[in-house]
Parts: sequence; structure tokens; C-alpha cells
Amino acid sequence: MGDKPCQGCLLIPPQRRIGSRAVAIVHYTIDCNHWEFRQETGNDVGRDCTVELSENNKWLNHKIEGQIKGTKTVTHLTKKRVLSFPMATKTINYALSSSTPFVLFYVDIVNEIVYFLPIQDYFISHKELFKKLEGNQETLTLHIPISNILAQCDAALVAIAKCTYVDGPGDSLRRHNA
Repeated sequence: MGDKPCQGCLLIPPQRRIGSRAVAIVHYTIDCNHWEFRQETGNDVGRDCTVELSENNKWLNHKIEGQIKGTKTVTHLTKKRVLSFPMATKTINYALSSSTPFVLFYVDIVNEIVYFLPIQDYFISHKELFKKLEGNQETLTLHIPISNILAQCDAALVAIAKCTYVDGPGDSLRRHNA
């Protein structure tokens, strides 16, 4: 047996294996005591999952939409204490057009660490990036704080789930807390 992949596994493209592993890691990292994880099926339009918050066993429609991206090699920008991730501008525009919080879950599948970045909040904090979305760039490099680790920041994710976004996309995008 050993470390050799099975014959059928050799037929699966590496990107699909990495993506499937990333989804599995996000799913089991989410605290099932107060989150319900729902994976999207059908055509990929930019959203891979929805997680819904339950408080005291009550469902109040507090949700987060998510894009899950996996990697074997995380790019650290050490001096800035961030991770660098090139995200498709079409996915960013999709995220910014939602009133529901939209989070990038960036998964280091080797160390099984889930980093997260709330896309709308990131653009509210970096308004200059809205101009870059108007160009012909296919991707835009985002910076994820290395402290945004899902297992350690559940309270941050809860706060994100309880907000909505209005007047976007564009640099007039605003966050409203519940």
C-alpha cells in the first residue's frame, strides 16, 4: 500500500483533488455546534458553500456565502503578516454584489489550516481596489491576514454572519451590523 495513490486516483486532475480536500477541511473545521455547512451543487457561479449560524438552537437566517480555494503551497508575505491569493475578478464582483457576507476560505491542505477573508469588508477597507475591478484584469491579488484562522476566529465569523452589505458594489459599499 504505502504512499502510492491508487490507479483510479491517478486519473483525477490534481486541481480537483486539492479542491475536494479543501472543501472537506472547511467542512470539518466549521463548528457544527452552531454552524450548518451546505455545499453548493450544480454550475459553479462563484459560490462553493453557505454556512448558516444557529444560536441557542435557533435559526435566524444569519448566513455566509463562501468560495473555497485550496493549495499545497501557501504564499506568505512575511513582513506584512499576510497570505497572498490571486482571486478571479468575476468572483470578486459576484461577492461584492451580494448583501449576504461573502468569505474566501483559503485552505492550506498540507497543514489543514483554513484562513478566511470577508471580501466585502476587505474592499471597504481598501477602497482603491474598486478601480482595479473596472479594468481588464482577470485576477486581483488579495491579502489575507495570517491571524484569520477559522479554528481560532469563530467569534469573528459569527459577527460577519450577523451583518449585511448595502449600496454596492462600488466604493459606496457599507456594512450594517445586526
